[in-house]
Amino acid sequence: MSLILIASLLAGAAVAQTVPPPVELFRRTPGPHASAVPASPPQQQLGRWLMSPVLCAGAAGSDVTAQPLVRAPDPQRFLGWSGTTPRRTLTVDFRIDRDGRPLSIARRGTGEYVYVPDAEDVLPALAASRFAPGIARDRCTATFTADLTPIAAAPIDDVMAYSVFPSRAPVRAIWDRLRPPGSTCTDPAPDVLLRAFPAFKAMPDQPGYRTWSMTGYDLDAAGKPRNVRTVAGSGAASLDLGARDAVARSRFERGARVGCLYPYFKGPAILPAPVPPEEDAVRPARATCPQHHGWNRAPVLVYPTTYQRRSIEGWAMIAYDVAPWGQTGNVRVLQAEPSAEFGDAAMAMIRNATLPSSDTGYTGCVDRVRYVIRKPGTPSVTPEIDAPD
Repeated sequence: MSLILIASLLAGAAVAQTVPPPVELFRRTPGPHASAVPASPPQQQLGRWLMSPVLCAGAAGSDVTAQPLVRAPDPQRFLGWSGTTPRRTLTVDFRIDRDGRPLSIARRGTGEYVYVPDAEDVLPALAASRFAPGIARDRCTATFTADLTPIAAAPIDDVMAYSVFPSRAPVRAIWDRLRPPGSTCTDPAPDVLLRAFPAFKAMPDQPGYRTWSMTGYDLDAAGKPRNVRTVAGSGAASLDLGARDAVARSRFERGARVGCLYPYFKGPAILPAPVPPEEDAVRPARATCPQHHGWNRAPVLVYPTTYQRRSIEGWAMIAYDVAPWGQTGNVRVLQAEPSAEFGDAAMAMIRNATLPSSDTGYTGCVDRVRYVIRKPGTPSVTPEIDAPD
């Protein structure tokens, strides 16, 4: 039908010797979710998470107060792209115990899970932070907002922090920003004859968080460092001092150079989980599930990766029922600490497990899943289910 209509219009135009208006077979109009295409090509940017003031409410919902920080959360920097779509924010609810430790950390519910890009380290970073000790505080909240800046204009401290703890392999623009003006210490870099390191074990423990120090130096004709200085870091004085001493003791091939950089970092110490309750304390009164049971298909024990990186331990109390053929169901989290993400991981384990078949099935099963980080010489991370086989 469309082809016939077009032919008729063209024939009429030839007789009348006039130019007809253009024929539009279909016109696409922007829908309500249409977004403008930027005039310039997307640009890679360096992102960081900024936290709003932390507010905690009183028992009656009044007396909302801002909470002073002793150690602010420092979520991992990330790479993103410029565009017209605004980044989502992430609002977190939690409580603060008498020692100033944030606990019961959970994303604010929105009815369904909403993915927030590059936010995987936000809740673990909050778990490793500290507030002023004193009294316990409930109903606390904070909102994290992504702040992205073109790599060429990003603060050099953020660029260095990303190079030390990258979320993915640093791009060329990161290395270009790291090179000091007039540096002769790259392309090629001098051979290292002796690389000294700080005495990391003598430094204070840092449960759940990492520190870093970027040391700048020049080399004399003999390859000995001079003008050793701290150019950036996370503010750990002991690491800054140890890093400068280690660089001064290092040796390189002969040849004078300027503008050299080297980073040192100290990994996190284990941040233990708070003491979990006993299973009997949360077991339903009319539970028919035996306290000691085996598994037909055992849970696949997986430690949450983002908490593993920070050496943060946790636990979750999981309740569920069991069908006569052994399939678990009605799986739910009763409690989880220090973050709800431990409960999410434990619930996924139990959902994929099965128990031996029985005549009637069970109700009110409760298992305590503990996420334990082992000391050197044993497996590094091990989730454990306390219910004996």
